[in-house]
Amino acid sequence: MNTYPDKKMLVLSGVVGLVAALLVGTGEFLLQFSANCDYADPEYAWLAKIPLSRLTQGHYLAVLAAPLYLIGYWHLGQMLKPAGIMASRIVTVLGGYGFMVGAVWIGQRAFLGVTAAAIGDGTAQPELLHIMAGLNEPLVNVLRVVMVAVSIIWVVQIARGRTYYPRLMAIFSPLGLLISIFAFFAWQPALGTYTVPTAMNTAHAVLFALSTLIALRLKTSD
Repeated sequence: MNTYPDKKMLVLSGVVGLVAALLVGTGEFLLQFSANCDYADPEYAWLAKIPLSRLTQGHYLAVLAAPLYLIGYWHLGQMLKPAGIMASRIVTVLGGYGFMVGAVWIGQRAFLGVTAAAIGDGTAQPELLHIMAGLNEPLVNVLRVVMVAVSIIWVVQIARGRTYYPRLMAIFSPLGLLISIFAFFAWQPALGTYTVPTAMNTAHAVLFALSTLIALRLKTSD
């Protein structure tokens, strides 16, 4: 349990997961951040205010980096592996699946922004935006449900004390980190407004950073 046959691969995959979270998070920030906006606005007025150049940059950065999450979730599954192969595989598959659906969701944000801007200019009908949103927005709920399932497995397996993680890592589940980000926003909205638009990626950046540091401290089988 205290050794791992390929520590370099484990650390490298953790770094890739961290890079994924940072790149997708940066892309999502470019796509979504707008000061003093209402992210719950069904007309997406805040998206309409974002310049096309920013939408384009964020779109390509987020979409092209999102598949790297597959490697990151392989890393998390391997770190849980000593507690049971089945739980390890479920976390890897569920996490990868959730973020691939999430990649489809984020890949449509630029289109929604362009459409919202066109409606403002009078060159598109509001119904078009509503149809697009109706097809796209439910996808992010798949990712949210997956994160709840992964977090339950995460907490249970780590609390049992047979993973490569210390038991303290149980509190750093994806769901726990997401809740802390929104709690921070409620406490300090002036600062939290910069992390809420990228909450899922911010949470995973912290998760992958901590996991990689723990992997670096593992003893090898050499």
